[in-house]
Amino acid sequence: MSDQDKKKLFERLPLTVVPTHYDLTIQPFLDTFKFNGNVTIHLKVNQPTDTVILYAVELQIDHAKITLDSKDELSGTIEMDKENERVKISFNRQLEKGDCELSLKFIGDINDRMQGFYRNKYTTPDGKEVRYGASTQFEPADCRRAFPCWDEPNFKATFDITLITPKNLRAISNMPIKSENEYPDDKEWKITKFDRTPIMSTYLVAYVVGEYDYVETKDSNGVSMKVYTPVGRKEHGHFALDIASKVLPFYAEYFNIKYPIAKADQIAISDFAMGAMENWGLVTYRETALLIDPKFSSMDSRQRVAIVVAHELAHQWFGNLVTMDWWTDLWLNEGFASWIEYLAVDKCYPEFDIWTQFVADTFARFLVPDALKSSHPIEVPIGHPAEIDEIFDDISYSKGSSVIRMLHDYIGDDAFRKGLHNYLKEYSYKNTITVNLWSHLSKASNKPVNEVMSSWTLQMGYPLVTVVEEQQSNQTRIVKLQQERFIADGSADDENLQWKIPITIFTKSNPKVIAKQILMDQPEITITLDNISENDWIKLNYNSIGLYRVKYSSKELAHLNEPIANKTLSPQDRLMIQDDVAALCNAGHQSFVDYLKLLLSYKDEDNFTVWKSIASRIADLSSLMEYTDYFDQFKKYRLNLFSTIQKELGWDAKENENPLVAMLRPMVLSIMGKSGDQAIIDEAKKRFQCHINGDLIDPNIRGAVYVIVSRYGDENTQEEIRKLYKAADMTEEKVRLLRSMGQSLNPNIIKNTLQFIFESDNVRMQDSASGLVGCTSSCIGRDIVWKFLQEKWMKLVERFGEKSSFLISFVEYCLSDFADEKKANEIKLFFDSVNTPVVTRAVKQVIETIHMRVKVIQRDSKAIQEYLTQL
Repeated sequence: MSDQDKKKLFERLPLTVVPTHYDLTIQPFLDTFKFNGNVTIHLKVNQPTDTVILYAVELQIDHAKITLDSKDELSGTIEMDKENERVKISFNRQLEKGDCELSLKFIGDINDRMQGFYRNKYTTPDGKEVRYGASTQFEPADCRRAFPCWDEPNFKATFDITLITPKNLRAISNMPIKSENEYPDDKEWKITKFDRTPIMSTYLVAYVVGEYDYVETKDSNGVSMKVYTPVGRKEHGHFALDIASKVLPFYAEYFNIKYPIAKADQIAISDFAMGAMENWGLVTYRETALLIDPKFSSMDSRQRVAIVVAHELAHQWFGNLVTMDWWTDLWLNEGFASWIEYLAVDKCYPEFDIWTQFVADTFARFLVPDALKSSHPIEVPIGHPAEIDEIFDDISYSKGSSVIRMLHDYIGDDAFRKGLHNYLKEYSYKNTITVNLWSHLSKASNKPVNEVMSSWTLQMGYPLVTVVEEQQSNQTRIVKLQQERFIADGSADDENLQWKIPITIFTKSNPKVIAKQILMDQPEITITLDNISENDWIKLNYNSIGLYRVKYSSKELAHLNEPIANKTLSPQDRLMIQDDVAALCNAGHQSFVDYLKLLLSYKDEDNFTVWKSIASRIADLSSLMEYTDYFDQFKKYRLNLFSTIQKELGWDAKENENPLVAMLRPMVLSIMGKSGDQAIIDEAKKRFQCHINGDLIDPNIRGAVYVIVSRYGDENTQEEIRKLYKAADMTEEKVRLLRSMGQSLNPNIIKNTLQFIFESDNVRMQDSASGLVGCTSSCIGRDIVWKFLQEKWMKLVERFGEKSSFLISFVEYCLSDFADEKKANEIKLFFDSVNTPVVTRAVKQVIETIHMRVKVIQRDSKAIQEYLTQL
């Protein structure tokens, strides 16, 4: 039976009765973690029926009635379908076509699973008292846990929301407050009514109750903006407020469509599963994705906040104003927002050189999982909502945004903006599918967008373009290009997939100008290049915009050493040359010795993002070399590679240095320390001791210092790190410390760290993955974590929920670095024995990755050892 056959049968709600408006009232009781609710849903009956079916789960519905146009009232019989998360309400007479109102009263739990309407724990500013607030997280399909509704994205409606809360708590929702009055039944409570929302999907409804401070402003178009922070930390909201006030008008101009509602609020939630959620008018965030301490936040954190805020505000148009018809087209939401967030940040903060970072963090990121046979297309057929969490991944976000970037380059900015405006205008307050976007972009550009892009969105994977060259004369070269699907382990593509590839070629004679541009729509094409001598280099994929890897001959790759070393090539192209070669080595197209030799051309590199990409590949290779007898020799190679840039950077920031330098320094220090550089280790220990004595470390290098001292420290060092963790009031600092704890090479310390993360009240659920990943930074830790996951898996499922994306993270991040067939078999057998469908794809990808890593060691181990011995 195929995986598709095993998927749970699912039928969407019938269109017999559909909602047009909700009048919703919620009263939370934070002392008992219960809430009362009532909702009146205005319905349109499209066909006569005596039943109404909608979604509800974990709710006790004790009253249901229909009010007809005639004002007649009908009481309904309530039948809960727990398995399908639905409620069926039956009436003793038929509802005729027309309008009516369904009124429901219900009771629910304010849960602790960060889904639906859930509680968040926080402490008072003095740290002496624990208190609770409550907030919502409805995407993808958890609105049904908060109130009965038509919880599918294409059932759009308007909402009038009322919250009944204690007077001392803020009540916040999507829209501005319409009125706030004393609650007649209890003078210590208040009733807050909000303006009616636009027509929107249920997953975008939001309301929050709790204690908050805020900072506020208006953007250049007069939109009211607030950033809500924990009490006593309002200064931590200014950075995000500044970003939002720049980004929102930028989008309004770029789309040529005004922001459609009166306010654009953002709020930091203490317990939050995702990075952020784009609820219309009230974007919710994990604290680390929104709050910046002016004194103690790192540059890396500032950049992350800028990107996340830009991403969520892009959704206010692309996702909220125009929404995918069903989750199959989720990538329209996430892929587009993940592209335009970079456009906005580049406009507002050019010093981040953000498009180069896109290539490393987004483009190269999806290339890894999408080369696996267990990958999936951008457009994934989705049935049951249980399948949705599996596609909130690098394919939807990173590949989706990379496709948009390639398309934008293919048709040009003017046509892209024109088509986008027309698309958003036509489908405002409606639902749409991918081909609708292609249609508008085709009309605007007069290019076959649908024909070209369907090969990228409907097929999994991407091509490898092999370059075969023949010099015909002193000034003419014939270049033959061949495409095939690139598969991570080098195996053949059984499906013979082909893509329509926008090919660009540039050469040594004019490295800033594209010499040839052609759409490759055949398995093989031939191109003639003029004015090129025998020793001139050529390069495909200008600025690494096309979604393909390139395989050059050994001779041509050697020619590229010069423009890499002298930086004639752009940073985007420099980083992708080495990334492509590393991937080709993994697949067996080349030996890893070729990669190690190539990296020597980068010794004088000074670009943060190029080094970041190299560091990522070196980390992958390091985790492989741990399973060999010559890991110490590899660490010496690693030290030599990074020594020049480390000496240039030093330990301390220079006045007015570029923000990217501030991000490069800790990365290099961490690598040098973990590679065994004794001077770096000693200095880290010295600075850590000063830090705990009150002479605080620069926030930009704190993470590196924590990692190094944790790796080489003893139990006393770990205890100091735990003390710092418990004392920290800034979530960013807690996460830095948590990531460092498991870096130790001492098995007992790693076990104690796991206990600290999962078996105490010290670590929030949302931060547990960060700590767990730190524990897998060595082969010792990996074995311990794998044993822990086997022993505690069912408890983790119970704690996080059987559909939680955290479970996917635990599998992906903790198990992928093994290089042992025995471990691959253990992993398969274990997950075959536990029923956790949400991790099915992740487990397949992990096993496939381990098999690939085993092949690399079998194939290249001897050659790598000989090369390292000769150095």
